Formats: sequence, structure tokens, C-alpha cells
Amino acid sequence: MDGIVFDKYSKARLNRVNIYNPRLQQAVYNNTKAEFSIKAKNGDIIICTLAGYKTDTFLVANQTSIIVFLKRLAIPLAQVTVKDTVLSAQAKYENTKKQFHNLYRLGNNNDVFSIGPNGAGISIDALWSTFSREGRNARHLMEIMERDYQNQVIDQRFNAKIVQRETGLIGEKLLRFLISYRPSYFFAVRASEYEFLSYINLAFNKFKTNPYYYNDFSLLKPIKLN
Repeated sequence: MDGIVFDKYSKARLNRVNIYNPRLQQAVYNNTKAEFSIKAKNGDIIICTLAGYKTDTFLVANQTSIIVFLKRLAIPLAQVTVKDTVLSAQAKYENTKKQFHNLYRLGNNNDVFSIGPNGAGISIDALWSTFSREGRNARHLMEIMERDYQNQVIDQRFNAKIVQRETGLIGEKLLRFLISYRPSYFFAVRASEYEFLSYINLAFNKFKTNPYYYNDFSLLKPIKLN
């Protein structure tokens, strides 16, 4: 009996497959073209084995040739490169500073007095930054960006996912807790993991005694804009 062996999924030819006839206790390997030839007669069971593939058998029944498809034990997946697109608060802040480097130049008025090779003097750029409209606007935007950065730092450690994991709170109660017990930026930066989780648990104990620290949100009056 002649035959040829393929991979069931890729349809590629497989060589070095062991072809075994238990009745005759005869085994052969197929060649580099995946072809084989083995003695057999009707009723014989032929066993095909290859490392990394499921063993397959077929019954000889009047055929003189056969095509065998072996299944892999595991289907290999194409290589995937995973990149971390979630930047830390610090990385986001540094990227923002790079994107708005001119803003920081305009808003910097720290060095009003400068020291050069001719002695101390007054920095014209710093004076312009201090008193010009562009400098004031730049510093205002810098303050907003700084606050955003601090809030992102807090959110990395104090967020709905972490609080829910530690307290089991959900829905409106979870939202009330997040608003009522939001920690400061300095605590978020300095506290160890143990200290931070202890803070959440202590705050939760207080929250359980008064879960309605804030009035019902639906009863809040709308903000009037002049």
C-alpha cells in the first residue's frame, strides 16, 4: 500500500512519519516527499504517528493508496507583538511637556535674575513672561496640565476597579465612596501599597456608618451660569 501524509490544517507535507502495521509488526518512515509504502492486506489496521501530532489509524479495505491527514496537538498561532499603549501618568505628563515645550518656555518666569559672564542682571525673557498676556495664559494652562497630571496619578491608585475589589461596592454607592474619600495627590505618591489599601479599608468602615455622606445626586441644584 502506498500513501502520502499531510498536515490537516496547513496542508503541508509531513515527513519522518512512522507508519506501523501491528499484524506484521512492521514499521516504516515516509520520505522527504511525505510518501510511504508498506505491506498490508484487507482488514489490517495501519497506525501513523509523528511527534507533535495526534496518532491516526486507518483500515485497509481494497484501496491501494491513501492520503493521511494528521492533526496537530496544538494549533500554532501567528506571532503577535503586544505593545503597552497605556502610559503611566508620569509618561503622559512628560509627553505633554514635549508637545508644548514652547508653552513652558513662555510660562517660565522663575529666573528673573540671571547671572552671566558680566555679572548679575535681569532676564528680559523672564520679565516678559511675568507681565505679558501670553506668559500669564501659558502659566494658567501649565497649572491646568499640572492638576490633570496629579489627578491621573491619584486615578492610577484610587479608581473604581481597585475600590470595588477591596470593598465590594457597586453602582451609586461606589460613586459616592470615590467622591467622598478621594485621597490627596501627595498621599497617593508617598503611600506604600499596604498604607494605601489600609486607607481604603478604613475609609470603607467610615462609609458603612454613613453611606449617604453626600445628598442624593438627583436633589442637587443645577449650577447657574452668569
